[in-house]
Formats: sequence, C-alpha cells, structure tokens
Amino acid sequence: MSAPRTRCRSLIGASLCLLAACSPDSTAPGGGGPAISVAVAPPSASLLTSGVQDFTATVTNDPSNSGVTWSTGCSGGAAACGSLTNVTNTSATYTAPATVPPAGPGVTATSVTDNSKSLTATVAIAAIGADGQIAFMTGRDGNREIYGMNADGSGLRNLTKNPAFDDSPAWSPDGTKIAFTSARDGNEEIYLMNADGSGVTRLTNNLAYDRAPAWSPDGTKIAFVSTRDGSEEIYLMNADGSTPLNLTTNPATDGAAAWSPDGGKIAFETYRDGNWEIYVMHADGSGQMNLTNNAAADLLPAWSPDGTKILFQSERDGNREIYLMYADGSGPANLTNSLRADFGPVWSPDGTKIAFSSERDGGSQIYLMNADGSDVTRLTSMGRAFDPAWSPDAAKIAFDSSGDNTEIYVINADGSALRNLTNNPATDIRPAWRPRSP
Repeated sequence: MSAPRTRCRSLIGASLCLLAACSPDSTAPGGGGPAISVAVAPPSASLLTSGVQDFTATVTNDPSNSGVTWSTGCSGGAAACGSLTNVTNTSATYTAPATVPPAGPGVTATSVTDNSKSLTATVAIAAIGADGQIAFMTGRDGNREIYGMNADGSGLRNLTKNPAFDDSPAWSPDGTKIAFTSARDGNEEIYLMNADGSGVTRLTNNLAYDRAPAWSPDGTKIAFVSTRDGSEEIYLMNADGSTPLNLTTNPATDGAAAWSPDGGKIAFETYRDGNWEIYVMHADGSGQMNLTNNAAADLLPAWSPDGTKILFQSERDGNREIYLMYADGSGPANLTNSLRADFGPVWSPDGTKIAFSSERDGGSQIYLMNADGSDVTRLTSMGRAFDPAWSPDAAKIAFDSSGDNTEIYVINADGSALRNLTNNPATDIRPAWRPRSP
C-alpha cells in the first residue's frame, strides 16, 4: 500500500503548489534499491503579488544524480500561474503573478529518474494595495523593526521579526526585495529579504559594521558603508553579497552613496579635504572627483531622474540650504534662499518637482518647489515633519511627523487629503515606497 501524498495547504490569499516527486514506498527504478525521494526547500512561502522565491529540490537515492525538471502547473500562462527563471536540475526561481490568481495553479518539480514521485510545498499570494506599499522603521515591538503596509495604512505587518535592531530598508529597483541593516548577529551587517519578509539572507560577514545599502539601478549591485578598513568607506558587492570591493580607499570618512540613473557613477559625501564635500566616481571606484570645492559643508547628493543634475545640502550661506549643480559640478545654484534650515530634498519621479523639509516658518514642515526653486508651496502644518518620500506615480508624498509621537503620514502632492497611516504610540519613521515592477 502506498503512503498518502502530501496535500497542498492554503496559507493566505490564493495558494500555489510546488510539487516535487516523493513516494517513499517504492524502490528505485530497476527494483531492489532504496526508494527515490525528493524534498523541496523551503516547504512553504508567502509572497506578495510579483514576489520572488527561490526553491531548491534535493533528490535522494538517485545514483544518476539527474535531479528534477520544473514547470508551472497550470495552463493560464505567467499572468495566471507565475513564472520560473534561473532553472537548473536542482533549483528554480518562482515569480508570482502581478494579481492574485484563482485557486488551483501550481509549480511542479519532477524527478528525472522516476517522475511518479511527488511532494507538495505551498506558495500563498496576497495582493499589493492599489496605491502601492510602504516600508518603514518602528519601535512598536520594543526594538527597531522594519514594517510594511499598504499605502492606505492597511495590511500592516512586521517584516523583520527579530529582537535585535533592524534599520535602513532599501527596496530593490524591481520592488521584489529589501536590503537592510541588522545587528542580529552581534554587529551591524547588510541583509536581504523578500518583499514579504521571507527568505532572509545575510549578505555581509565582517566584525566591522556594514550599513546603508544602496541598490544599483539595474538591481545587480549594492553599495554600502563599511568600517572594515578602519574608517567609513563605500564598498560595492554583488546583490548576492559576493565580491565586496572597497571603492573609496581613503582614510577619511566617506558615505551617502547615490547612484546615477544609468548606473555608471556614484556620487558621495566625503571628509577627505578637511570638510564635507560632494565627490563623484565611476561605479568601479575610478575617476574620483570633487564636485563642490567649497570650505563649507556640502552633503547628501541626489541625482535628478535624467542624470544631468545633482541636488545637495550646503551650509555655504551660513545655514542649511538646498543647492543644485550639473553632474560635472558646474553651475551650483541655491534653490531655497531661506534664513532658516532647508534640508532633505527628494526629486519627484518625473524630475519636475522637489519635496523637502524646511524650518523657514518655525518648526520643520514639508514643502514643495519646482526643480528650478520656483513656486515654493508649504504642504504641511503639524508638529514637525521630516523625510518626504514620493510615491512611484508622483501623486502622493509620505513623511513622518512628530507630535505626541512620530507617525507616518501621506498627503497628496497638492497638499490635500492628509492621512495618518500608523496611529501607534511608538515611533514610526522613514517611509520608503515600494517601486513599481518594470
């Protein structure tokens, strides 16, 4: 009598099945040998729409080592079933469809040597909110964690779930993964997880601290800050953590890596000249050049979406102002010209607007201006507001605001429809919108 096959369990939303051969009562082909079996890891996964999960199949008692073949288990195509990439005879990467599929589709791994065996893993798919998703940092669990939520505040979930602090979430350009900093192994390291918090992988492994991950535009590289050579330097590694390389190789402090939109250059801040300056280098670390050349502090470079200009924060006029220069450092211009501090500028996705924080009317508030500094508009009037972040469609701006406590808010780009998304007595800060998949 054969043993029952493992059944597919629904976790949340619609479920997909990952099937691999496994019938423990039968012997290997030809008879007389131990039974072939197949195991799949992980045995289950919970993905958001368009989420990604790597699966591995292990075949035991197969002297041919032929492995498995993979296929989606339905006829609806990638739109209904999801898709498989990076397929080998032992592993495959599954990408969930962009919408929650009807129940029934699956993904199948079949033993090449004996295709009668099966084992079921499950993939459950939950929908992304129509307005997108936001990751943020929070202290609501008694330590710093990274949470995710839909852009209307629904679907709140703890992504990191670790007693150590987790910090600095950085979405991959395709929105499927989040790089972040964590001290869960005793010091600050860079980790990677899927958009739903699954599949956590440690990317760096060094006794010094590694922090502040920044994705290359094509998603194949991650720049980060490390002290492994004694000072804060900008390093580069592949997105899987391999081949770390020191790009800046300077004993002074270097940080705030910002990729050019074409991925060819990295702007950064450095103290190598005895004051803070903005430098630029090629993505391999060559051609390092001072763009600002000013005795005052110049910080936090941000490339325009078309790659022709760089925003930065400067104190050359005696207070913090927002400046704009061409990508070669020419034509620096003060955009804000305020007697009080202006800081934290972020480009709109189309490059026509700049959101920023300013203390020009007292406490810090969120303002909006055209890319040339004209038509400055105050968007908020509440407590103190910081960290503006544009939605991918440029229709909304998320930010954090401190009153009785710090919360995540969202507002339309015209200043209407202000909403508190978090409503929690703990501190919630640094909203980061999930990019739209290409």
